Amino acid sequence: MPLISCPSCDQEISVVVSQAGSGVACPGCQKWIPIPNLGDLKRLAAAEQMRSGSDTEPLRSAPSLDANTGRRIVFAGLMAIAGIAAIVGLFCFVRYLAIQVPATTETHIAEVERMYHQVSAAQLVREWQQMEKFGLEAVAPYQYKQLAVEKANWRRNSLICLAVFLLCSVIGTIIARSDSRSRRNQVATKAAVSSRKQLDT
Repeated sequence: MPLISCPSCDQEISVVVSQAGSGVACPGCQKWIPIPNLGDLKRLAAAEQMRSGSDTEPLRSAPSLDANTGRRIVFAGLMAIAGIAAIVGLFCFVRYLAIQVPATTETHIAEVERMYHQVSAAQLVREWQQMEKFGLEAVAPYQYKQLAVEKANWRRNSLICLAVFLLCSVIGTIIARSDSRSRRNQVATKAAVSSRKQLDT
């Protein structure tokens, strides 16, 4: 319902459309107040509705502000994880490049074959006897095997860190774009509220 103000005591009085063009007594000062015509009453009603809508706007925007804060916290956490993953991944990659494996299985077999062609028959017999006595299983992996395993582990760790960095970066980019759209919507909403207030005045 539209409200009209008493020119004497400034008390607001609710009127209905059917009272347009007539008058009403002010409940405060008992003075007779003329009620505007139908067109003016409709404009008053529309202005009152816009005023009530602008009053509830902060309540509607409060949850979006909380959501924006949550998104920013998640974004900051993801960027921190991405930074740590990048540093650890770079360290692992440097360690991977620093380890030099002196031989491979193929070169090791070729070296053993070359050595067997240079030893005497007696040494070959002793070698055979030791193989029969202790078996063919090596007591411990060869050093180049250990280095190869260590190098592969550093490479795997660097790839894991790279995957974590890329995943956090992608999710962070999505959150940043969503936050940017939300800020644009808030600016547009504030502009609309401001224009409503200007219309009301």
